[in-house]
Amino acid sequence: MSRIKIIRIITRMNVGGPSKHVINLTNGLEDYGFETHLISGQPSKEEGDMFEQAANNNIPVTIIRNLNRAISPLNDLISLIKIIREIKKFSPDIIHTHTSKAGFLGRIAAMLCGVKHIYHTYHGHVFKGYFSKINTAIVIAIERILSSFTTNLITLTPNQANEINSLIRPKDSHKIVTIPLGLDLNKNLITPRNLNKWRTSMGFSQNDFVIGIIGRLVPIKNHELIIESMNQLCKTNPFIHLAIVGDGELTNKLRLKVKELNLENNIHFCGINKNVEEIYSDLDLLVLCSKNEGTPVVIIEALASGCPVASTKVGGVEEVLDFGRLGRLLSLESDSFTQELTKAIKDIKENKFKEYPSLETRKYICNKFSVDKLNENIAKLYRRE
Repeated sequence: MSRIKIIRIITRMNVGGPSKHVINLTNGLEDYGFETHLISGQPSKEEGDMFEQAANNNIPVTIIRNLNRAISPLNDLISLIKIIREIKKFSPDIIHTHTSKAGFLGRIAAMLCGVKHIYHTYHGHVFKGYFSKINTAIVIAIERILSSFTTNLITLTPNQANEINSLIRPKDSHKIVTIPLGLDLNKNLITPRNLNKWRTSMGFSQNDFVIGIIGRLVPIKNHELIIESMNQLCKTNPFIHLAIVGDGELTNKLRLKVKELNLENNIHFCGINKNVEEIYSDLDLLVLCSKNEGTPVVIIEALASGCPVASTKVGGVEEVLDFGRLGRLLSLESDSFTQELTKAIKDIKENKFKEYPSLETRKYICNKFSVDKLNENIAKLYRRE
């Protein structure tokens, strides 16, 4: 039987969940009889990239350097032409796009080339918190048009499916299907809690309470909220520290803010770290304070590592945290956020944090978000057509 050919397109292979997702799919679907050609834009230097991880899995990536998040008529047109060229060269049976810009250009290219089976995965969305109201309305209108030509719209959680359905309102709501993320969490599971390797390298003592925030330093991640909270927390507890892990366009601005608040002894910029499992092991609490999210990989990885989690109640966070059973849900409002974060810290210190992930919970998370389940579900979806 001949192999089914797929072109998978992602806006950029920066360090993060969507890149891990496409690597796992590209690698895993080969065993199900699919041949995948992966296309990506070029991430910025600040974001880091995952091309090395793709190469380690013997996955070649065709890089279109003009393909990026920013709206640029010239670059977008060049990217569209190059994607069409790749489609004609590879003659795929399926086009599957990931993230917004790739979803926009990739699906247009697929329609122009007459590809019958077109899929798009929302790893979050840009319908809230990114653009002005007018531009957001335009983006939603475009997405509605594109959805009519898309075989299936894939969301990562049921809540996200409901949100996309209410915003896009596709003529056929059955087009929207939910397939959870698939991640290789074995390293998180086998790494013991309190390894103390990363903590020692950072110079933290056993008396220090270390909060971590891991992700791109971009506006939607809302780092300023937790920095403002640290300004309040450190006034009464100098042993609280915040490790900001990651890089991005706001790095210099956030560093300046920390300096202005005289918090340089308590807030630490750690850059991108490839051994993130060691960080989860040594954190007392992982915090996410985003304005908008899809299904945050950092929360899943933290839970699989046994690290307590507190996050703003956005996107798919509530479902990943099992509606508060596996972690604390925080308000986006500054004063409430600080109060709720303070309560979480106090409870952890006093061993009252019931959501502390047990070994049973860690195994449950690893099973729920397994790569094998992801590949099996996607393969079934492709073959259903």
